[in-house]
Amino acid sequence: MAASDQTGIVPPSSSDSAPLSPLEARAPAVLTLGDALDRTAALNPELLALGLGNQAADGRVAQAGMGPNPNLSLSVENFGGTKLARGTEVMEVTVQASQLIERGDKSSRRVALAESERDVAAASLVLRRSDILTASANAFAKAMVENSRLALAGEQLKLAQETFAAATRRLQAATASPSEVARARASLASAQAELGRAQSAVSLARATLAASWGGNAAEIAEIKGALLLPVVPPALARFEAALTVSGSPRLGLVSSLVAGQRAALELESARGVADVTLGAGVRRLNEGAATAFVLGASIPLTFRDDNSGNIRAARAMVRASEQSLRAAELEQRTALAHAHAELLAAHAQATTLRREAVPAAEEACASVQTAYSAGSLALMEVLDARRALIALRRDLLDAELAYALALVRAEALAGASFAQTKALFDRP
Repeated sequence: MAASDQTGIVPPSSSDSAPLSPLEARAPAVLTLGDALDRTAALNPELLALGLGNQAADGRVAQAGMGPNPNLSLSVENFGGTKLARGTEVMEVTVQASQLIERGDKSSRRVALAESERDVAAASLVLRRSDILTASANAFAKAMVENSRLALAGEQLKLAQETFAAATRRLQAATASPSEVARARASLASAQAELGRAQSAVSLARATLAASWGGNAAEIAEIKGALLLPVVPPALARFEAALTVSGSPRLGLVSSLVAGQRAALELESARGVADVTLGAGVRRLNEGAATAFVLGASIPLTFRDDNSGNIRAARAMVRASEQSLRAAELEQRTALAHAHAELLAAHAQATTLRREAVPAAEEACASVQTAYSAGSLALMEVLDARRALIALRRDLLDAELAYALALVRAEALAGASFAQTKALFDRP
């Protein structure tokens, strides 16, 4: 695999998150990481469902701005009594309209709370989208590695077939023992079993990848890309800079929760201000056929309940949410440092294996094969050398996969758009 020196990290752009139409979302003939992420963002059922929640939030914001409805009342007095109040001769009919007048700017504070709840829903969607895209990128990386393991298993089977054929010829030429052929046959059977396992792993990895957008493995005709580890891994400062510019989705959600608690405190404080009810109407007096106007006003006395308990609770929730934000910031930076440390360790291991261990094992394997062909070494030496080489190549794939997964995690924590991970899988 060639090396790449691309180490830049960029924040997410609008083009990265633009949804695809159903026609644009058809499975491409050759799937790249960018294709997989675009399809996941556009077609993942959970994200589609969460996106519809924005309409509900908009409705709650509109409802929060509605003022109280006026009241219309009708009352009949002084009828059906005794003596002078007998019948309806002194009956009074009053029609009155009243309106609750909110004080303390309650309406705008209700709207502010509803808007903050909408922001929380939007931040939750962004965080969940980041988690789902992270899982999709991880699935793509694992599918790529399973493809490489399948190719390695195919190479292993080819060598085992050649070795078995050579051992059979040597037996026929009376230069090898039956036990040598038996070992070659056992090695061939093991290689065939490993190829079957690798094929199953590829199918499972593709199914897992396709499930991230609600599809199936049959939609993936071919996966394009290769793990191109950079010569120098990106520095931690680059991820921290991306975190500062784009903002972590998790921190964005916690920040929205803090804003929501502050809006709730403002509303509880406003609810501590008593509202006034004003009324006006007309009263009809049967006695003398007179008509009179009625005016009224009422205000609750708050010496028993001034909402102080709810205000204290809301204030405590604000302080708690602010502390949660500080804790989340610390946790985020710690997790980012851990992910970067894993990235560095995987890069160092992969570099050592690729530059030193694997070439040395290949050279040793070639030497042993030459000596075996000349009849100076036993078949067991060849099999041991090949097993050692295959083990190193598998270790290399594991290290490269660990690097890719650590890079995906670091970019997800930093809130970036997986640009560095896309570059990791691009072919030159």
